[in-house]
Amino acid sequence: MSTVEPKPQGEAPTGPSPVRPTPRRTGRGDRQLLRFALLGTFAVLLFVTFQVQRNGAGNPVSLVQPATQGPSSQVFHQDFPHLEMPDGLGLDGQMYYAMARDPFHLDHTARQLDRPRYRFQRPLMSWLAWGLHPSGGGQGLVLALAAVGAAGVFLLAYASGSVSRALGGPAWVAALVPLAPGAYWSMRVSVSDALALGLVLAAIALSARNRTVAAVIVGALAVLAKEPAILLLLGWGLWRRDRAGAALVAIPGAVIVAWMGWLHVALPTDPQGASDLGLPFAGVVHAWTDIWSSGHELVGMACTLGGLVLGGAALAIRRLRHPLGWALAIQLAFLACLGSNPAGINFGATRMAMPAMALAVIALATPEAAARLAERRGPQAATQSVPDVATTATAGTCAGRNGPDHRNRLTPAPEHALTGRSGPGVGSGARSKR
Repeated sequence: MSTVEPKPQGEAPTGPSPVRPTPRRTGRGDRQLLRFALLGTFAVLLFVTFQVQRNGAGNPVSLVQPATQGPSSQVFHQDFPHLEMPDGLGLDGQMYYAMARDPFHLDHTARQLDRPRYRFQRPLMSWLAWGLHPSGGGQGLVLALAAVGAAGVFLLAYASGSVSRALGGPAWVAALVPLAPGAYWSMRVSVSDALALGLVLAAIALSARNRTVAAVIVGALAVLAKEPAILLLLGWGLWRRDRAGAALVAIPGAVIVAWMGWLHVALPTDPQGASDLGLPFAGVVHAWTDIWSSGHELVGMACTLGGLVLGGAALAIRRLRHPLGWALAIQLAFLACLGSNPAGINFGATRMAMPAMALAVIALATPEAAARLAERRGPQAATQSVPDVATTATAGTCAGRNGPDHRNRLTPAPEHALTGRSGPGVGSGARSKR
């Protein structure tokens, strides 16, 4: 007599089984992503180390770029009494050092900043460095800032590859994105741009995998690292057009607004500085007439124009139906409206163009991203984002997926030259920019 073996509990009686990657494949993909991220990070670290040896006399203090007339020069005279700083105003890393040295006494630390409210809008990097070295200033705090900067570059690399994979693209994006000049400048000068972009891309990667709570937390950290990160979250939310996307914009937005409100109460009004924003492309035109046409700041020129061209090409090819389309469009508009200082100087332009470059690379590497996310989010998501998604993934397909001395001297580096920085007072008295 034949017997019928009972089916294992929980097995679907009919229909195709969902397609899921096996744990082994997933592990192999994660290791590949990690290798690419480490490769990109190592390339940046190698170049930064070379520049510190070449232009900073091998002194780690050159990673924060202090100078004799800089706003934070007093704390460096106190913490490094034998340090010979170069002449000039220095760059923004010195103020991150001052904030990390005493992050909880805002009124006291404000005396070491050119625009205290503006600087304290981006406290996360200094908080993290203080967490690594809470015992005051000195070389240990400089190295703590460098460690946070290196971690930010690695996060940028890994998160960009993670977004690419979530959208059906390759893992090698993790090795390419950190090679943008903005990632180098972020670590060379100890500023928070790479950290902020890495956090916001990590938030998008988490949201693409429907991990909304984690995405919101990481998004809130991103805007505390640098407040323009909200623009990328806004673009992602416009594509999602659902409650999860709205939460990813509203909650981090409320966090940064509340923090800026507290700064408004706790600190006096900042001194008047040059405007970062203006009419579209006015800053680019002024940068050409005042800076680039004389042969200065050519790296900044290449990054600003390259970011606009590469981002525009990616948007024209992928259009707004791509999950990163709205974020890229908003970032391009922001880049086009920057003033001549942040858009024209090497130190500023490289970092300002980095988000557009990163989004463009990921978008170009992920041609099937809309269909992939429609499958992941389920049949109803196909009509929530953009109409094109409904034509790329049918409800039946979606339903079949489960988803959701020598050492004490700083020699002037090229970035201290008038044409090689956008720190405080560059050009016609402009303050350091974003």
